[in-house]
Amino acid sequence: MVDREADIRGPQRKILAASVRPMRAAFGTSGIRLRNGRTLPFIVQREWSAPAGHYAETWYLVHPETREVYFEGPIRQARVIGLQAATEFADEVVQPIELTPGTYHVVFALGGQMGGQMDVEVSDPGAEEAA
Repeated sequence: MVDREADIRGPQRKILAASVRPMRAAFGTSGIRLRNGRTLPFIVQREWSAPAGHYAETWYLVHPETREVYFEGPIRQARVIGLQAATEFADEVVQPIELTPGTYHVVFALGGQMGGQMDVEVSDPGAEEAA
């Protein structure tokens, strides 16, 4: 018999999977698109693994070098199922956000603690076609 102990250090809140994609499929399957320096509608999806309970859940769009927060997602009181099952959330962002093309971080928080982050490419297809 092998004696194994669970790793229970830390808050045990983590993102299992996440994606950011344009709301319209015509603009691609990942990333954020711009028009005239403002974002077009996009969707942020994520799956959490955390101990069962109720938590404040949100995400942030952050500049990778300065760590400036360009956008804070909606804060919801989320019910997380537990460590053995992923709990999924998705937000549609329809309000335009002023950004420049480049790579940004999307940082995910549950109960006031970071549970993961991902890079997202922000691009302006119109500017690329004009060049």
